[in-house]
Formats: sequence, structure tokens, C-alpha cells
Amino acid sequence: MEEEQSEFRHWDELLPDVLGLIFCYLSLKELLKVIPCVCKSWSKAVMGPLCWQYIDLFQWSIRWQPHQLDRMLRMLVTRSCGSLRSLHVAGLQNDSNFSFITENAGSLRVLRLPRSEISGSIVEETAQRLSTITFLDLSHCPKIGAKAIEAIGKHCKFLVTLCRNIHFLDSAGKVELEDEANAIAATMPRLKHLELRCHFISTECVLKILSGCPHLEHLDIKGCLEVELDHQFLKDKFPKLKNLLELRLRNVGGPYIGYHEFIDWIYGFSYLRMWVECWLNGEIKLPLSVIECAIPCPSYVLQFLLSL
Repeated sequence: MEEEQSEFRHWDELLPDVLGLIFCYLSLKELLKVIPCVCKSWSKAVMGPLCWQYIDLFQWSIRWQPHQLDRMLRMLVTRSCGSLRSLHVAGLQNDSNFSFITENAGSLRVLRLPRSEISGSIVEETAQRLSTITFLDLSHCPKIGAKAIEAIGKHCKFLVTLCRNIHFLDSAGKVELEDEANAIAATMPRLKHLELRCHFISTECVLKILSGCPHLEHLDIKGCLEVELDHQFLKDKFPKLKNLLELRLRNVGGPYIGYHEFIDWIYGFSYLRMWVECWLNGEIKLPLSVIECAIPCPSYVLQFLLSL
């Protein structure tokens, strides 16, 4: 019996690499506050790079002040020792953080940076360091433009998923969004999944994307109010496209509501804009019947807003 028991190790005697693989399944809070306090071997293991290949700071991004988030981001990415494979953090406030991430992106595959204030120029300068990524989320990043998207397309040859959603209120009058779409069509032929919600782009731009990205299977253009597509035509010409998420806003029994008319209508109600922003940020989740009572707005418009 003693010989059989000697074949097994106690938890505190497991090899650091084995512990690291196990700890990967724990939450960030447990890794930072619980595991280091158990014993010396666990504390040593949690400091190793295996625990920090996949870093998800999204929930912490919402709760923390920017300077706190910056410190945490740099600490954890440094711990990964170049083995970082996935990073999800929202609301980056400066270019230095993005540059720091790219300096440690040798093994990075998934990068999600929604609602960040990083500039297009820093993306252009450092895009070559992101050559290994396959998934990129730059949704609601207002300072990034067509040149940055083009740089990503030229240097990130393995990119198969791009999320570039924006708020429809931010897309009003931005002609550059057409240039972004054209850059995607020209430089990202391997894309399989593309999200362009609420972009002010034309039907022609969407067709260019479909032609330039022949492997595209999922295209989300909900809120692109200028786009009108014939689904039978798409089915015949682009058979690989399995999932097209499109929403066009129409009056019940009336004509198509164009993008500019819709934006003008929205901006005419400052209180409605506030509600819309809260919906888009996920701060308000109410049944449609309740919202209809609170806001004098046609139900078909509310259905559109709530679906974004």
C-alpha cells in the first residue's frame, strides 16, 4: 500500500508546468488573489508564463480606472514572457499600451481591443509585429482609420476574423468608412468572419468585400442602412457566404428610410440619443413595451436600435 501511495504526488509537489496548465482554467481573480496564498510552489507556478498565455481583462476594464488597468495589463503581459496567445482588454487610453502589446505579440493569435482610444498612426507603425494574429477586434475605436486597416491587412496575412463595429451615431458623415471597406477588400483575402455594424458604406463596397474575400462565410452588416442586397444573387454568386446579418429599416407600408434621414431624426432628440448610447453600451436592458412607453418612437425604429 505504501508503495502504491508513493507513486502519487501531493498538489504542492506537482511540477510547475503541470500546475501552470491546471491554473489556466481558473479566473483572473483566483490567479491573483487565491493561488499565491496557498503555498510557495503554487505561488511560484502562478508567476510562470503558462498561466498567462490567455489574458482576459474585459470585465476588469469596465471597473478599473485607466491607470490601474495599465499597470495590470503590463504586469500580466510581462509574466507571459512572449508566450501570450490571446488578449482581451477594453478601453485602452493611449498608444504606448498598444505598442507594448505588439512588442510582446510574437505568439499572439487573438487580440480584442474594443472601445480603445489608440490612434491609427500607432497601428500603422506596429502592424508588422502582429503578423501571427488570426482574430482581431477593433470595434468602437474611433481614432483608427482606413490606413491603419490597410496596414493590418498587409502585415497580418493569417487574419481570418475581423470585428470593426462602430456606433451608428459615430458613423454619421464619415466618408472614410468607404475607404476602410475598400482596404479590407483589397488586403484581407483570407477573411472568413467580418463584422462591420453601422458603417456608412454603399452596396458596391460590400460587393467588393465579397469579391476580395472569397473565403468569407459570415458577414455582419446590421445597421449599414445604405446597403441593399439581393439574397438570391448573393446565394448564386457567393455560395461560401453562409451567414449574412443584414437589417434594413423600413416604414411599415412605406419607403426605405435612408441613412441620412435616420441620423437626422435621431439627432433631433437629444434624450433619445442618450438612451441609444446606453443601449449600445449595455447599460439599459428593458422590454420593448416599456421603452415604447418611455420614448415617443415608432416601434420599427426601436426594434432596429435594440437589435444593434
